[in-house]
Amino acid sequence: MASHPHPRTSPGSLRRDALSVVGAVAMAMAFMGPATSVAFNTQPAAAGVGYALPVAIVLALVACLLVANTVASFARKLPAAGFVYTFNSQGFGRDGGFLSGWLLLLGYGMVGPMLFAAIGSFTSGFIASQFHVHLAWELITAAFVAVIWGINAAGISRSAKTALVFLVLEVGVMLSLFSTILAKGGAQGLSLGPLDPAHSLKGVSGLGTGMLWGILMFIGFESAGTLGEEAKAPRRSVPVALFTGVGVIGVFYVFSGYAAAIGYGHGHVGAFVADGNPFLTLASRYWGFTWLLALTVLNSQFANLISGCNAFVRVLFSMGREGILPRMLGTTDRSHVPQAALAGYMLFSLAYALGVGSQIGPLGVYGFAGTILGLAMVICYILMSAAVIRFYRRDYPAEFSPVRHGIFPAVSAVLMLLPIYGLVWPVPAYPGNLVPWITLGWLAAGACYLWLIHRRRPDLLTAMGRVFGDQAPEAAAPLPGAAAPRQA
Repeated sequence: MASHPHPRTSPGSLRRDALSVVGAVAMAMAFMGPATSVAFNTQPAAAGVGYALPVAIVLALVACLLVANTVASFARKLPAAGFVYTFNSQGFGRDGGFLSGWLLLLGYGMVGPMLFAAIGSFTSGFIASQFHVHLAWELITAAFVAVIWGINAAGISRSAKTALVFLVLEVGVMLSLFSTILAKGGAQGLSLGPLDPAHSLKGVSGLGTGMLWGILMFIGFESAGTLGEEAKAPRRSVPVALFTGVGVIGVFYVFSGYAAAIGYGHGHVGAFVADGNPFLTLASRYWGFTWLLALTVLNSQFANLISGCNAFVRVLFSMGREGILPRMLGTTDRSHVPQAALAGYMLFSLAYALGVGSQIGPLGVYGFAGTILGLAMVICYILMSAAVIRFYRRDYPAEFSPVRHGIFPAVSAVLMLLPIYGLVWPVPAYPGNLVPWITLGWLAAGACYLWLIHRRRPDLLTAMGRVFGDQAPEAAAPLPGAAAPRQA
């Protein structure tokens, strides 16, 4: 009897149905890195918004919930695993979709370098403080690259299970610290002061800065889309992962901002803003020790790396599969793991973290790469919000909802302008002042590449329809100008 390949897999493809709904939720939430975000993003956010930190986080939460509505609205109509390219292609055509995907490449590409640099620095500091042994952060970063590489090489199911365990641990420990701070009344008693926007340190611009870093805390929830080829029932699991991730972790973030502000007190905003590791200080003050929090942050960074690298590797794999990048990146092994794309991204992340880190330090890499990631994704969110309005009005007018497909996306786009304003004004210090120009330069390079594709390889634009993992491109709504599929 002749043997037949598994109907859900094929050479050069990812493994179908390898990830449950719970797994997709875990990967999206782990990508957000709750403890990592709280530990590293609280101080730069507070530098702009000060005591009103929870207000900025609430704004970020509202904006990301609105973006989740946009992504879910697209996902219910398009059998796509990806989000930015596929969705914006439907809204704006292939050129607009290509540039959106190009911007995503820049943003997601920063995840590995920023986290590997941060985990190397944080681990080095932890070992020195606890055991008085000094190890170079560069060596530790290289070791973590090897470990994450090994875990992700084992497949998406193993990665999701590992991320879920670490996620539960980190959220539990952080909630215990927040509760302790509030139970002890903070530095100056409990109050509603942190929820007053008037307490923003730098006014509206400060709220924008705080919101930018707040959005950076959320970035990763949309990565559930990159798992669509491997998730069970992606039309259902993607929206569930989106809203669950943003809602649950969003409440966690608001709680963290309030606890931090109360922990320092309104009379100590200067110390709050200047503290490079505010939650380590709070753990020392309210718990009397810091080692548990430090281990929790390391745990969070680890889970964040597993999920974040998995997401971007799937982007590289898809682009290689369609010939946008070298086709070797689009291959998989017998277990349907994109090993070439994984290897390429691990080596790139290591080189970036060590190379740029040698110039501005590992935490400098985190701040610099993180700002690039934040700006790129904010722009992507704005474009998606505009695209969903056009998509539903044009292709599904009978189902167009003025609220869900009109007001909500419009409000989302307007809210997302605030962090852009906070980033560009007042002009930040070096190297943060380079971020807008790097982003514009990247988009210009993408426009040039798009022009070359139109001139020499227009077939690649058709292939790009599958770059971010369309489940069944033949079932999707036709792109503007595309010919209808022939009937058998």
